[in-house]
Amino acid sequence: MGWCGPRLRRHIQLGLGLLLALSTTVASSGRATAAPAADELARDWLERAASAIGQPGKVFRAQQTVRDRTELGELTTEFTIWIDAEQRKARQEVRRDNNLVTVLVVDGWDIATYDATLNKVTKVSVRDDVRERVRNPAFSVLAPSLIAAYMAGEVNAVDEVAATPNDQFGGREAVKLTFSRRETVERPVVQPGQQGQQGPAGQQQTESVTLQQEYTLYLDPATSLPLQETARGTELNSGRELSVRTATYNRTELLDRSAVDSNLLTIQAVESLQASLDQQLERARRIGFPLYWLGQELPLQRGFTDIRGQRQNSLVLNDVLVADQEGQPRQVMLAYGTRDDPATPYVVLIQQPRADWERFLRDFREQAGMPFWIQLDGVQRSPVNVQGAQATLYQLQPPQPQGGGRSGQAGGGRTPQMPPLLMVQVQTGESVTNVVTVPLPNNDGQQVNPFHDPQQITALAQALSRLN
Repeated sequence: MGWCGPRLRRHIQLGLGLLLALSTTVASSGRATAAPAADELARDWLERAASAIGQPGKVFRAQQTVRDRTELGELTTEFTIWIDAEQRKARQEVRRDNNLVTVLVVDGWDIATYDATLNKVTKVSVRDDVRERVRNPAFSVLAPSLIAAYMAGEVNAVDEVAATPNDQFGGREAVKLTFSRRETVERPVVQPGQQGQQGPAGQQQTESVTLQQEYTLYLDPATSLPLQETARGTELNSGRELSVRTATYNRTELLDRSAVDSNLLTIQAVESLQASLDQQLERARRIGFPLYWLGQELPLQRGFTDIRGQRQNSLVLNDVLVADQEGQPRQVMLAYGTRDDPATPYVVLIQQPRADWERFLRDFREQAGMPFWIQLDGVQRSPVNVQGAQATLYQLQPPQPQGGGRSGQAGGGRTPQMPPLLMVQVQTGESVTNVVTVPLPNNDGQQVNPFHDPQQITALAQALSRLN
């Protein structure tokens, strides 16, 4: 289930894949054990399920309700899945509260994902060494799933999967397949209020933990199609339940390929979902609270030197993110940088209603066990004159590392100084605009963003104008 590259999962869904889950939070020690249960019948049923989904000339379409539960809470998401196994193509759409979250398309060995929140399309190709073991990449849109893992060559069905042919699911006959795998991993030892314990010579102390992932898959014995699948992750040392994911198939059908839009299962279909900068700006203008910006381009009289050593004459608006889904906190983020390196932000404007900002501060304190940094003791606060609004410059110098940090150039042996935390907050009666500059290190670890400076960030705040 980890073969398909950087699939976009967020918050509560993280950690629910089979082996991907075990490796995303801690580094593996390489010691894994399986729970053997030799069963030819299990392989037979997995083959039947794959054949039923992948009938020639057909497109398998399914609607799933996925319920995720972790220590962070519970989340319900609706999935729609298309699989054309014969042509090795597939599509997965994810919605939450009727709002689109992600779209993923598999077209042979190429994969494209659209993240609606970030308005980003990510494209990857499956590595050659991974392709050797994958029977059909189209099934990956079911992941995390026992069927997907079997078709990806990650599960030995005879040695690791057990079948119960005369089981029950929802008052009807069902075939139950179960799978369990354990892995011993190393994770940092963290004490309350510390980033991690240091051992000899500054080495971080670790501890061994055993994680177990259990899968239960119910199949319809008449059609061999899936009915429900549950994945449960547990830390065996403490008995702590890490995650439970239940995917219920509300509806499954096999469509003639001719009945499905031929463009639906293409990379181009995903690429077309990404909104242009102008479209995002228009969406931001309708957000319903006051917004500020620096224009689409901010000319700078003296220019600046970017992190590549090139001279630049202006800051350019490279990205606009808008969170305006019903029932969720509203927010607009504008990222400014250079025209020739649009992926590197130098200045970011983060804006939201005052009530949502205050809620963020409360939630941060509750979850982190400490205030957000601008509320800490030792923060310097200075008033800033911004037209028509109250503004404050916040500065905080973090403690400097006591060795073990990143050194300078060979022979220098010097640990670079930690850059200060800087932010200018502009408040109106209805909204909050946070002007943030991003520390950008060079190859020696030195901060080289020219705008990460109290005078520069103040000047940027004073250059703001209304967007809507």
